[in-house]
Amino acid sequence: MFGWQDGGQEARRSAARDFLDGLARNLRYGARATFFAAPRADGPAVSWTQLAALVGLSVLLLLAEQMIQAGLRGRFVAGGLPYALFSVPLVLLASWAVTSLGRRADQTLALMIVTLSAAVWIGALVWLLEWSVDGSRGIWTAWLRWGLYYLPPVWVALVAAVAGARMIELPLRRRGVAVVIALAVIAVPMSTIWIDRRLWAEPYDENTAESGAGYNALAREDAFYLQPKLLERELAGVVPRFPGHPNLFLVSVAGYANQDVFMREVKSVDALFAERYGTRGHSIRLINNRKTVLEAPIASRTALAESLQRVGAVMNRDEDVLFLFLTSHASRDQKFSMQFYPLQLTDLTPPDLRRMLDDAGIRNRVVVVSSCYSGGFVDALKNDDTLIITASAPDRNSFGCSNEADFTYFGKAYFDQALRATDSFIEAFNIAAPNIAAREKKEDYEPSNPQIFVGSHIGATLEALRRGWRGETNGESAPDLGKARTK
Repeated sequence: MFGWQDGGQEARRSAARDFLDGLARNLRYGARATFFAAPRADGPAVSWTQLAALVGLSVLLLLAEQMIQAGLRGRFVAGGLPYALFSVPLVLLASWAVTSLGRRADQTLALMIVTLSAAVWIGALVWLLEWSVDGSRGIWTAWLRWGLYYLPPVWVALVAAVAGARMIELPLRRRGVAVVIALAVIAVPMSTIWIDRRLWAEPYDENTAESGAGYNALAREDAFYLQPKLLERELAGVVPRFPGHPNLFLVSVAGYANQDVFMREVKSVDALFAERYGTRGHSIRLINNRKTVLEAPIASRTALAESLQRVGAVMNRDEDVLFLFLTSHASRDQKFSMQFYPLQLTDLTPPDLRRMLDDAGIRNRVVVVSSCYSGGFVDALKNDDTLIITASAPDRNSFGCSNEADFTYFGKAYFDQALRATDSFIEAFNIAAPNIAAREKKEDYEPSNPQIFVGSHIGATLEALRRGWRGETNGESAPDLGKARTK
């Protein structure tokens, strides 16, 4: 009996050794495939156990990378596991397609193992490159980060095509087809479909109701049911216009929840306009941030549309002016980010915003968009009664979106500096633009090229508004709105 037990233990030890030897062999094979070197003569160790081990290893490496970034006191995000495995079925499909070109579909599992082995090395190498440039600034750094985002899926796809062609001795005329298939199946979806592969997140206190700082703060029952009331209160806080002079109304939107700088900008602009332009009681704040879920309504397209409807209902559409401030991230196709996990909010596009403003009947508009590629909003919004200012050209990034900052580069120059030196929205742009350019040049960034469009009628409207601020009214002075609403 004891001999049988010893034999069983020895068999298990032998199986473990075979497994580790096979894994090491696959990783060596994958290392060569990573750099497109000729394959080893012995070939990969092919088994479903090895496939599972490589998938598990890639997940562990991703988890380790995120633990280093977020700190050991974080938490495991189980919901991110399916997204972390997003590439596995893509590699399976590409491996089957490539091997089927040579009528060797029986080699699908072998090619999967080689590709995933290489993916482990590629992931580690790209992470080391990202770590080496972390904190660096300059144009070359921005381009390098952009390249490092797209490099891994393209690299993995090319490995699958090249390794597969060699493995099944694919004829030369079909190797180009294999490359196209691998890029289409692996690189395209992995580089164009945004997925949250987060497995480890910074620590949070889900019960911190006072600050609302929990990662799932918006999903808490108190915040979830309070949000409609907060929007209702914010809209009700917009008091009717005051007669005798043009009124200014302010709507500020912080679209991206994961960085505090947008929240801080909206709060700072709201306070500045209340102090300098008398907008207290005439302003609305929409903020996506976990710290404000119990004090401010979230920023969504629905909330923005209702806010504009409220302003349009109480303003004098011939005399009064709306100042709309939008700050967030944006994509190259000019989609302004409305992001607040776990909600699935829809991003704001320029045609959407134009339609909302038109539907609200708001005639005189000052629209300031602070985001990357924000110049793409100009063509959709411009008319004779609109002033449009954007932080960047349609094809350029804007800068300063760090979580620790109080303002982005544009927000600092335009709101915190220029608008404290002048009460002209147009002149403030002329002051801010060269300051932004100088700061970007000093820090070796590609110029963001802020944009401005001045409608043919809006200049006179804004001048009438400025005369009202100076007390040149039609007989009634601007009232003190300080007690109209506590912000």
